[in-house]
Amino acid sequence: MPSFEYALELEVSAVAMWAALKDQHTIFPKLMPEAIASMEIVDGEGGPGSSRVVKFGPMVPEGGFVKERIVSLDVEGRSVVSEEVEGGHLAQFGFTKWVQTLKLESTGDNTSKLLISAEFEGGSDESAAKSEQMTKQGLTHTFKALEQYVKSSA
Repeated sequence: MPSFEYALELEVSAVAMWAALKDQHTIFPKLMPEAIASMEIVDGEGGPGSSRVVKFGPMVPEGGFVKERIVSLDVEGRSVVSEEVEGGHLAQFGFTKWVQTLKLESTGDNTSKLLISAEFEGGSDESAAKSEQMTKQGLTHTFKALEQYVKSSA
């Protein structure tokens, strides 16, 4: 299955970033309403097997959205695996499968690294390259905004 990996250095601790991610449904729409209009758990309690819908803001053409299912959540290891089930990369790039892993690793007292990987099926080579670029840009924007939020809240 095709895949890509990406690492993003952050100037906040993994513990502080993970704590902020627990409230992402509230924080992201407030921090970046142009990119994320809303995030809502639509099935479950937020753990494995739960589903959520992320509605994108005006930055995303045609009011896009993604429905994701949480495949696994490792609180102690600070990682989450999610699979898109509707919208998102499936609709925009023609993929038949998109599974994404986010993992936070501590690199120092006030630094961390976000490791992102995605595996996908379907789509063309061109759509794979474009989706990788857009995903990296979007996640960098999102997590750098969250980094600033965590720094200002400390």
